[in-house]
Amino acid sequence: MPPTSTFGYDLDGDVRAVEAMSTALVPYVYQDELYGMMPGNMPRLTVGSLLMRLNRLNQITELLSPRQQQIVADSQKRLEAARKEWHVHYIAKIRREFKARVDAIEQFLNECTDNLRGCAENFPAAMEKRVMIEQMVQEAESLDESVEDMQNRLTPLDNAIHRFAEPGTFRWDKRLEHVYPADRYWYLYSTVITKK
Repeated sequence: MPPTSTFGYDLDGDVRAVEAMSTALVPYVYQDELYGMMPGNMPRLTVGSLLMRLNRLNQITELLSPRQQQIVADSQKRLEAARKEWHVHYIAKIRREFKARVDAIEQFLNECTDNLRGCAENFPAAMEKRVMIEQMVQEAESLDESVEDMQNRLTPLDNAIHRFAEPGTFRWDKRLEHVYPADRYWYLYSTVITKK
C-alpha cells in the first residue's frame, strides 16, 4: 500500500523565502554558483525555487495577510527588475538549473529501481524538482526563448516517471491543489507503484 501522507507546506516559510531570495537575486543571478546560500534553514536560492514559490503565492493571495501580500508584490518586482537588467545571465541560470534538476530526478528514479518503498515515500518531495522544472520552462517560453532542447529532455524524463507511478490523488497540501491542475502537473497526482 503506497503512503498517503501529504507533502507539507509552510505558507509563512514560503513568504519569508521569496523575500530573502528576491533580495539576494542580484548579485546571485550573475555569479557562478548555482545554489545560492540563504540564511538559517531556508531553501537554497535558485531561479526555479523562487519562480515556484512566487507562482503559487500569487495564486493563493486570499490566504495571505496584507503584509504578506505586499512582500510577495515587492518580491515579484525585484524578480522582474533582475530579469530585465541581467537577462542573459538570468536565462543562463535557468538553463543550468534545468539540467541539474533533470539530472537529480533521473538519479532519484534510478535509485527507485532498487527501493520502491523508499521511492514511494520520497516521491512527493522529489516531484518538487519537477515543478521547478515546469516553472523554468514556462519562464523561458514567456521570454521568447526556444525551449525545444528542454522539451527533448523532458519527454524521456516524464516517460520514466510514468514507469514508476500511477494516477492517484493530489499529494501536496490541499491549499495548493488549484495552483497545480492535474492536466499540467499530473506527477503531483501520482503515487509510486510499490508492487510490480
